[in-house]
Amino acid sequence: MSARVLLVLLMAAEIVYDLIRMYIAAQQRKKPLPPEVADVYDAERYRQYLSYVADHRKSLLIVRGVTFVTSTILYYSNIFSALENWLGGNPYLILIATQTVFTSIDTIIDVIDDYHCTFVIEEKYGLNKQDRKGFVKDKALEILLNLVVLYGLSLIVTFIGEHMAQWTDGFSVSLGKALLIAVIIAAVIALFVFGASLLSLWVMKKQYTFTPLPEGALRDKVIALQEGSKKKVKIINVYDESKKSTSKNAFLLKLLWHREFGIADNFINENAEEELLAVLSHEIGHLKHKKNWLNYLSYALIAALFMLFTWAVHRPGAMLNMNGWIRSSFGITTNNYFLLMGVYMAIFTPLSRIISIFNNYRSRSEEYEADREAVKNGYGEALIATFKRLSRDELVNVNPHPVIEFLEYDHPGMYQRIRAIREASA
Repeated sequence: MSARVLLVLLMAAEIVYDLIRMYIAAQQRKKPLPPEVADVYDAERYRQYLSYVADHRKSLLIVRGVTFVTSTILYYSNIFSALENWLGGNPYLILIATQTVFTSIDTIIDVIDDYHCTFVIEEKYGLNKQDRKGFVKDKALEILLNLVVLYGLSLIVTFIGEHMAQWTDGFSVSLGKALLIAVIIAAVIALFVFGASLLSLWVMKKQYTFTPLPEGALRDKVIALQEGSKKKVKIINVYDESKKSTSKNAFLLKLLWHREFGIADNFINENAEEELLAVLSHEIGHLKHKKNWLNYLSYALIAALFMLFTWAVHRPGAMLNMNGWIRSSFGITTNNYFLLMGVYMAIFTPLSRIISIFNNYRSRSEEYEADREAVKNGYGEALIATFKRLSRDELVNVNPHPVIEFLEYDHPGMYQRIRAIREASA
């Protein structure tokens, strides 16, 4: 089997997976809502929810179909060999050119889809408050962030790939030196990821206006909630979500030494104070989180992947053979690192799915734990009321199918979450 065929088959498998997932979800929506969430929607609002889901489902299928067709055409064209010949076999220029072609197409599809979802679907159900000028600004910032991250990471991978033979004396090094090389590469990538996180924070600050929560009773209550937590949050900001949507959210931002509460102005203006304190109490529960076996298993998994990479540096035969197979499949002689990364990511899709399922399970466990912190502080019923209000206002699926929740949700479904809060309150 050639790498072209493999890539197309894996894209087709993703579409089949989406169709199966949509079918399972549709069957679940035919069932009556459980008592815990039966009062979230009245008949008219539930009809709107079903219509909203159907509109987004159509949009997703169109995007999947267009992406599949355009990618298949590119994979079976001679673009890779043409770029190699045109750019004289320079791996850096080949990477930049190839990535520009694919990224441009993906960006065009993404912008059109986002525009449709924002100004057609979200507008239809009264969920959008963003104007077109704000949309263009936000998309431009998102595209800038994506380009910096994608090109930066790809150039790092290309540099490593082009110099690996030199660093390893022709791919012949001891396990100890391979470990040292792996540590250095991991450190460089970690620094890049940290820089990307800072850039992401900068973009968010440009997309929204953040203003400090005024001194007063509410701020004092938020600070009082943190009693007993070793990690305190001193920055408490309100951001202007009302200019973009009807969404009501409150989040805790953690970036090494930086911790910040962000509270949507919609939340403060339209929800009871007790409901806001319930959500912030939940966020503080994350600050008080103590490491458990799931976290240590995550660390063990990261260590295992790192050792696998170290072994690949020490014994690169399989990787070199894989690179040759990919080049042969696309009729090229120079390593096209954009293409190599795409094929490797596709091959490791099953492993990444398994890791994602585990990470989602760990994340849901931590969400339950944070909910129990709100219950302990006496905000259990207020948290339930908040979840129900937000679900109704934002047309949330309150009763996802258990299989889909297990596979894809990093937060518990609303039915399971409310039931767990009630059990913790008993």
